[in-house]
Amino acid sequence: MKHIHSYYSPNDLYNKIISGLNEMGKDLSGVTLDDLQPVDEFHIRGDVATKELIKLASFTPDMHILDVGCGVGGSTRRLSHETGCCVTGIDLSDEYIDAAERLTRLLNMQERVKLHAASALDLPFDDNAFDGAWSIQMNMNVEDKLSWLEEVCRVLKPGGRAVLYEVCGYKNTPVHFPVPWAQDSSMSFLLPPEQFSDVIRSAGFDIDVWNDKTDLAQKAFSQMTEPSGEPDLPELGVHLLVGNDILTKAYNLHRNLDEERVSLIETVAVKSDV
Repeated sequence: MKHIHSYYSPNDLYNKIISGLNEMGKDLSGVTLDDLQPVDEFHIRGDVATKELIKLASFTPDMHILDVGCGVGGSTRRLSHETGCCVTGIDLSDEYIDAAERLTRLLNMQERVKLHAASALDLPFDDNAFDGAWSIQMNMNVEDKLSWLEEVCRVLKPGGRAVLYEVCGYKNTPVHFPVPWAQDSSMSFLLPPEQFSDVIRSAGFDIDVWNDKTDLAQKAFSQMTEPSGEPDLPELGVHLLVGNDILTKAYNLHRNLDEERVSLIETVAVKSDV
């Protein structure tokens, strides 16, 4: 877990994001969720996917939702903004949480969005504490998926929905590295979709929705070409989170999708009422 923590711990992240906003000519007193989207919606298809998940989740303003693996809080804040619900986000990376808290204050959303540095395998919350849960592309770094999902199930109220949007393995192996979530195979733990669904059920959930989004992921990365030379990176982008080799990682993700080495699954799992 230590090397995963270090992978997601860039130095001085918040100030790098602010510098990027300044270089783009953004007025910091009027920064919006959309301004931050290039850096804080760090998952396949970005805010488009987040909005689809929000619609799928049907969370309501009276709910308290847990975001497991919230990163720098982009999807956490968008979920709260779009639905009016309170969202608590956790992430293993102290650096991500520090940036997430400061960006949340910058957007004046700290009343409805709370953030904590914590492990998904040991959530610091009581049983039955949340009305819903949400996890976007973090399972790839979790070897013990059953413990993660059992923890999510534990803190959910009976009948609560967990919305998961996750990269899985697929028909072929091995995966080409590096990829956006891992520098090498020591950090990446992918299950094929059918095995992933079995683990979800074993953790105490019924699967209500199961959508394969692999084709949309392929389209999103279809224009990626193998990078050469020094990368031409934007002022604000996910390279600030996981390094300047992001174009190589994105190209490898494109190859993995096209060669049926990885898939993309969107699912809603419901905690049993019993």
